[in-house]
Amino acid sequence: MQQTVLISGASGLIGTALSDHLRKAGFAVHKLARDNPEAQFNYSSESKRVTLDDSIHLDAVVNLAGPSIADGRWTDSRKREIVNSRVDITTALASALATKTKSPNIFLSASAVGFYGESDDPLDEDSPAGNDFLAAVATRWEQATAPARLAGIPTAHLRFGVVLSTKGGVLGKLMLPFSLCMGGRLGDGKQPMSWIALTDAVAILTTLIQEPESLAAHTDQQGACALNLVAGEPITNADFTKSLGRAIRRPTPFPLPKVFIRLLFGEMGDALLLGRSSVVSKRLSNLGIALQYSNIDLALAYLIENKA
Repeated sequence: MQQTVLISGASGLIGTALSDHLRKAGFAVHKLARDNPEAQFNYSSESKRVTLDDSIHLDAVVNLAGPSIADGRWTDSRKREIVNSRVDITTALASALATKTKSPNIFLSASAVGFYGESDDPLDEDSPAGNDFLAAVATRWEQATAPARLAGIPTAHLRFGVVLSTKGGVLGKLMLPFSLCMGGRLGDGKQPMSWIALTDAVAILTTLIQEPESLAAHTDQQGACALNLVAGEPITNADFTKSLGRAIRRPTPFPLPKVFIRLLFGEMGDALLLGRSSVVSKRLSNLGIALQYSNIDLALAYLIENKA
């Protein structure tokens, strides 16, 4: 029987790749529309409510909605938008699912490794939340799934590392300057980065959709399972820079000092470009999920060669 999946944020980097992959695999894929009352599945930004077509059974729901945290300086108003947009739509979607006649088998809701705050020492799914802005965003984002969890819907908090793809995100933005030999490490280059290839992220989500029962043994007392979507080991910015240079056969001679990053980007630059994220996943192996591209050189070579 054909499985049906609803995706919020279906037009984003991960959502687009996941939608395409699931359709090719034979799934029926619906997207959560925004401010379109005629759509079968719709989020109203005015009422902050989600309406669902109850005649369509959803086997899985994937919540990836939220504006990029890297678009623009973090003014007070921008910070509020980053938090509220994620909390509002997640709360609305979780609440709508909780009242659906037949619940989905699994609710996969995006979060981020920023949940843990900054660290040079490896952190895993059992590590506590951090205390900076990104940690507060991720914590509130995850808390917003409460209506679904309380209704007994198996819920996974997907703590994404930096998702690498030539089609967007960090790698997408770096391709042009690095191709023009204008790339280089950021700051001293010692800051660790937790990452995952887009191809592996999509494969993990697909596995969870196909095998929702695998999460049952790993849910906490709140009915959720945290899952770090990261490669085996974090990589320093300096090593990432060298690997990208090798992959596109270009030198990387222009480091960007901390003072300029802070001048150009403010707090956002400090957190996203100079921040230290050392996160690993013990739960992926517990779930029997193996990454295809856990080595940065292999990952970049594949992504660049295949424009993935």
